[in-house]
Amino acid sequence: MQLAALLTVMTVYFAAKAVAVARGPAPHGVDLALFLTIWPGMRTGPFARRTAPADDRRLIRRGALVGGCGIAAWITLSRLPLTDEITGWLGVAVVLTTFHLGLADVITGGLRMRGHAVRRLFDDPLLSTTLRGFWSHRWNLAFVEMNQVVFLPWLRPVFGRHAIAAAFVLSGLLHELAISLPVGAGFGLPTLYFCLHAAAVSVETRLRVHRWPVTWARLWTWAWLIVPLPLLFHRAFRDALVLPLFGGLS
Repeated sequence: MQLAALLTVMTVYFAAKAVAVARGPAPHGVDLALFLTIWPGMRTGPFARRTAPADDRRLIRRGALVGGCGIAAWITLSRLPLTDEITGWLGVAVVLTTFHLGLADVITGGLRMRGHAVRRLFDDPLLSTTLRGFWSHRWNLAFVEMNQVVFLPWLRPVFGRHAIAAAFVLSGLLHELAISLPVGAGFGLPTLYFCLHAAAVSVETRLRVHRWPVTWARLWTWAWLIVPLPLLFHRAFRDALVLPLFGGLS
């Protein structure tokens, strides 16, 4: 089941990459190889047209520090006598910290130093003051670009002004491939998480959350992100794929 899920995810990923290359300026040679392999984003421009290399060692050091802290937390968590429930949730946080907030910045900084003007994949998500801002430019730029470059051009003619909501639903379905399919359980829960967020983004626009005091706006944003999180990283996923990384359920 896990191998089938991995092959499905990789097929979708490289199909999206192919669409991105077909729709944008096409990189060649090593630049194309970098775009197809180590860079998960979907905009080809930074790889088709290189700029003057940017000295972004600071971002690389920051990513290395965060990733190093993640690895230290990983080792520590693996040795702590905690319940599987606590280990599972802390494990999710450690994995996200190590790879999403650490390694991602190292890759971004390295590519910038090579002359690829790429954006950060995770741009200080803790500073988000709206769900729209979190999902549109602070969290997982690769997924944002996949929606913008690959899916929205197809969704807009069909769903019109509801295309963004449709993109949230599609994001949920894609997360099912990575979260529910490998464990053969929890189907529908990640999609429900993104459906809730589609509704919340619509509500926050009407409530003008972007005009709220920063503290209240962040509370709004993080409440929506965290409270329904068991729908996204459901128990079956945590038990089957996260706990074994930390010595749980042995």
